[in-house]
Amino acid sequence: MLRMVYVTPDGGRHWVDSEWRDTMTLRDAIADSRPGDLIRLLPGNYFLPEAIDLPCDGTPAEPIIIRGEHGAIIDGRRPPDPEVSATSPGPLRYAAFRMINRCHIRLDNIRIERSWPSAVYMENSHHLIFKDMEIEGGTYAFYADGPGCHHISVVRCDWVQDDSLWRYINWAMVHDGELVPGEKAPYRYLNGAFFGSNNIKGDIVIRANNIRHCYNAIRLDMSDEYADAPLGDFNCNVVITQNRFSFVRDNPVEPETVAVNWWVTYNQLYNCHKWFSQDGVKGGFWYYFGNLGWFDSRPGPEGDENNGGAVFKFGKDPDALPSLPFETFHNSFYLRQQYVKNGTTSQWRHRRNAIGYADSAHLPPGLMTPGQPFLGEDLELSAQENVSFDGDLCNHPTFPSVFDNYPGVYLGGVPVNGPIFRAGICGDLALLPGKAVPYDQPLAVQMPDGTVWHSENGLMPGALDGNSMFTGPRYRPVDMDYLQQCQQTDD
Repeated sequence: MLRMVYVTPDGGRHWVDSEWRDTMTLRDAIADSRPGDLIRLLPGNYFLPEAIDLPCDGTPAEPIIIRGEHGAIIDGRRPPDPEVSATSPGPLRYAAFRMINRCHIRLDNIRIERSWPSAVYMENSHHLIFKDMEIEGGTYAFYADGPGCHHISVVRCDWVQDDSLWRYINWAMVHDGELVPGEKAPYRYLNGAFFGSNNIKGDIVIRANNIRHCYNAIRLDMSDEYADAPLGDFNCNVVITQNRFSFVRDNPVEPETVAVNWWVTYNQLYNCHKWFSQDGVKGGFWYYFGNLGWFDSRPGPEGDENNGGAVFKFGKDPDALPSLPFETFHNSFYLRQQYVKNGTTSQWRHRRNAIGYADSAHLPPGLMTPGQPFLGEDLELSAQENVSFDGDLCNHPTFPSVFDNYPGVYLGGVPVNGPIFRAGICGDLALLPGKAVPYDQPLAVQMPDGTVWHSENGLMPGALDGNSMFTGPRYRPVDMDYLQQCQQTDD
C-alpha cells in the first residue's frame, strides 16, 4: 500500500500539498522506510556527512521510491578520494546512497553533488531503477559490485565529472604509471566512469543519459577470481542505447575481460577519444548499430600526446578475443582519428556503415593530423578469423586499397571522394545526395537467441536513411542453450 512520506532538510512542519504537514529528515525517512513508500524530497539543500544505507527491500508490486522535487540537492561535501582509481570503491567508502543486498528500489529526480568516490554504490543488489538524476563530480556516478547485481536500469540521468578534464588535464595525469612507471597519477581519482562495475551478472540498461566531461562513461570489469567462469555468467545482457557521450577523455564504452550480448545502439558520440574499447575482452554477440559520432575539438593541454583517438580499440592478446559474433552495421561517423590503430579481433562483420573523414586542410591547424591513416600499421585483421568489411561507404583516400594488407577481409564497398555528410562538423550526418545508392538486398544478422534478423530492403549506408534513423533489430536476451551450442561448435 502506498505511503507518502514528506522530507525536508530540517524535518519540521511545512505547508505542502494544500496542508500543514509533519515532515521527516531524509535519514529518518530512509531508516523508517518500508515497501510501498514514496519518499518525496522537497526543495532544499540536504547535507549528508555520512552515507545513507537503505535498510530494507521493496517488492515487485511495492518498490521503495525516493523522489526529489526540483531544487532538492544532496550535497556530500566530500573531496576526491585518491585511493579509488579504476577499482571498486567498496562498501566502506562514502556514497550518498548505499544499497547492499537490496532489491526493488528506485531513485528519481535527485541532484547529487560532491559525492566522492561515488554517488550511488550497489553491492549484490538487483531490480534497481535510477531515473532523471543529476550528478556532479565523483569517481563514479553509479557503481555495482558482486555477482548478485543484476537488473539495473539507469535512464535519463545527467553526469558531469570534471569540466576541466577534456582540455586542461593531461591524459597521463589520470592513468597510473604513465607519467612515471610504477607511480600513482596525480588525478587518478578521475579514472572512473558514469556506470562502473566489478563481477556483476548483468541485465543492465543504460538509456538516454547525458554523460559528459568525464574520463570513462561505461566500464564493466571482472576480477581474476572469476576468470574461468563460463561465458554468460558475468557482464551479460547489457543495453547501452540512446545516450549522448560528450567530451569523454578515454572510453565511452569499455567492457573488461568478458562481455556477452552487448547492444550499443543509437548513441551520439561527440568529441570522444577512443569510442569502443575491446582490449582483452572475450565473449561476443556484440551489436553496434545506429550510432552517430562526430567532432569539432581535440583533447588535451599543450604537450599531451594522447590526443589522437580511435573508433575501436583492440587488444593484442590472441587468447582474449571474441569467439561469438561481433556486428557493426549502419553507423555514421565523421572522423579526424584513425578507425582502428592496432591490435586484433575476430568474428567482426563490419557492414553498411557511413564513414566520412574531414579534410584537415579545411580545419584549424592542429585539429586533425594531416594524412591521418584509416587503419594503423600495427593492426592485424584476418579473414581466417571471420573478419570482413562489406558495403561500407567511405571517403578516406586509402579506402579500399588499405585492405590489400588483409587478404580476403574486404568484400566490397562504396569508395567516394569529398564530403559524404551534409554538415559533419555540426553533427548533421545525413548523406549528401548522390553519394550512395540503396542496397538491393536486406542485411542478415545473427541474433543471440539463434534467430536471424533481416533489415528492410532498399536502405542507404549509415545510421540515417534520409532524415530518419535506421531501424535495427529489437533487443533480445541471450538464449543460454544457444550460447552453449555456439561454444561447443567453436570448440
